[in-house]
Amino acid sequence: MRKSASQDSTEMKQTIVLNDSEVEGDIILPGDLCLFGKISGNVTAKGKVEVKSGAVVTGNISCVELEVGGLVEGNVETCFLIIEENAVLKGDVQAGKLLVRAVKYDIKRLRLERK
Repeated sequence: MRKSASQDSTEMKQTIVLNDSEVEGDIILPGDLCLFGKISGNVTAKGKVEVKSGAVVTGNISCVELEVGGLVEGNVETCFLIIEENAVLKGDVQAGKLLVRAVKYDIKRLRLERK
């Protein structure tokens, strides 16, 4: 079965940054981000952001859903935050829901609010 053009245009797009990549500057995305590399700058996404184990974000993150398995040094604003087992999160967090699988994390200020 073939998709119509309107269905294709409403699908979320995923951007992947590989582990040997380094991005400097702010990033604004219409969909999801899967990060294995490094970003020095703010990340704004209308979808899910995954910071995989070994990945680094030095900057603020604003998205619908955030899954942190690597290092985030910056403030976070999201509807749903997942902090994985080996994650490092340093900064203020504003989230609607929070799931913590990590043993250690350093959140300066946490604000949970339903959106």
